[in-house]
Amino acid sequence: MLIQTHSAQPSPESSAVSPAILRKIEHPTWTEFHATLPISSEADTYCPKFSPFLSGNPTTFLSIHAFEDPKHFASMHSELQTANIQAPETALLQKPGVPGGIHVSTISGIDSTPLYGENGRIIGRFFEDSDAKYCVLGDIRPTNPQAPRGAQATDVLNAIQRTLTDAGMHFRNVVRTWFYNHEILDWYGEFNRARTAFFQQHGITRMPASTGIGVSNAGGAALVAKAIAVQPKNRSVTVRRVDSPLQREASAYGSAFSRAMEVADRAGRIIYISGTASILPNGETAHTENVVGQIEKTMEVVGAILTQNGMSLSDATRAIAYFRHQKHIPFWEQYCRTRRLPPLPVILTQCDICRDDLLFEIELDAAKKK
Repeated sequence: MLIQTHSAQPSPESSAVSPAILRKIEHPTWTEFHATLPISSEADTYCPKFSPFLSGNPTTFLSIHAFEDPKHFASMHSELQTANIQAPETALLQKPGVPGGIHVSTISGIDSTPLYGENGRIIGRFFEDSDAKYCVLGDIRPTNPQAPRGAQATDVLNAIQRTLTDAGMHFRNVVRTWFYNHEILDWYGEFNRARTAFFQQHGITRMPASTGIGVSNAGGAALVAKAIAVQPKNRSVTVRRVDSPLQREASAYGSAFSRAMEVADRAGRIIYISGTASILPNGETAHTENVVGQIEKTMEVVGAILTQNGMSLSDATRAIAYFRHQKHIPFWEQYCRTRRLPPLPVILTQCDICRDDLLFEIELDAAKKK
């Protein structure tokens, strides 16, 4: 698993975020690409930025994960249609003026099968090699966005299960989930109860890594979801839960997810770190009302997970940093400059976090070759 990095534009050493960063991960017989494209202006367009990442072998789009205001989303959707790019578009809506951007995931060197939801809308792709089956899902919405929120959560989880069944897989194969809940603080407990009940019903004992964040979506639903599933065929591919040295498991606080998950193949390892915040081992929030302290504590936790598994921030392939308040976003840049961090493939965005005293949360993926 060879990781290569390309920037569409050079970034100064003092900056933590490049205008566009690509991470390329080579598996034994196929390649995946992760492009991080922050928004820099209202006039920004995306498809021209994709071209440096798509040269060479034919590439299939797996996922488009966007944080944009409604105007940007409409523009991007139109661009993608014009370019005939078909992939799930998980669109999270930002207020005008709030930074955002998109992550684009693609694969090459392997055939894939599109997966469709209601009304023929593409919601994922399935592919497999000699060692494992893979499924990437996005823009999973409830059938009825007017239903009670708990019912919508169950509907979304069932939709993931149905789609995985169509691909010959099961929710037990899911290694990573994302749940973007509108007004999350009003019903996070209800959501957790629905998820826990679903897991118990389907015999899911190995919890996936996960993110649960409060933000509205283009479909107007109570939530929208994404998921990645991996089903090994032999011992060349392994999936395991990764502990956080500085935190207890989230299940101790009533949330059914793992702090991190690792997928390893014959070429290397990928670690998916869940949405992580400034939470102490006893479950209490550290550094309340202090965003600088929360950033530092959160990154200490993330760094401990990476270090324990032989990785560092230099191995990051994709990340999203969530701030409760837009005014706090510059503190991330300050943190990165002070520590002279390499340019990171991170989108900075403003969203509600699952506790009202949390000001910052980050999720991060990293990969390393064997």
